[in-house]
Amino acid sequence: MNIESVIGDYKSFLDEIFYNLKTVGVSLGDLVELDHIAYRTDSILKYEEIKEELLPFLKRYSDKEFGGRNILVGRFEQPLIYSRFKISGIEVLAPKKDNMYKNGLEHAEFVIDGILEDFRAKYKNIDFNLNAYERDINPELIIEFDNCAVKFHEISLLDVRKI
Repeated sequence: MNIESVIGDYKSFLDEIFYNLKTVGVSLGDLVELDHIAYRTDSILKYEEIKEELLPFLKRYSDKEFGGRNILVGRFEQPLIYSRFKISGIEVLAPKKDNMYKNGLEHAEFVIDGILEDFRAKYKNIDFNLNAYERDINPELIIEFDNCAVKFHEISLLDVRKI
């Protein structure tokens, strides 16, 4: 079994992410790290299934409730490689009550070079989702596209969760 048999074609997913970033004008030079990709599930059963299938690929992980649902954050035994980026982690999200998502890769998260406030000012032409911009722990800027999203942080989620 390989990682693609568990999470799908992550390279095509990232092709779409980077195409979208180029379309809105985000410079890859502002991105220090692609720290993880995220997989959403449509049920608790699917969450548990994906979690079990992922465990052989992870050297460390955390599975905790956050925001009313379980979220697994794991560090790969061997990072995924895409272009110049080494992707160290994955996030698997169980559904929140009354939220419907399809199973599959949903977003990618980047650590930026600098602080969010400066990044936001540099890209003032982008209509960021600011729902998590003011939060105390690891605030983020989000760009939502038709079939995926991109999140930007100052610190890697793996570092925040100490994984």
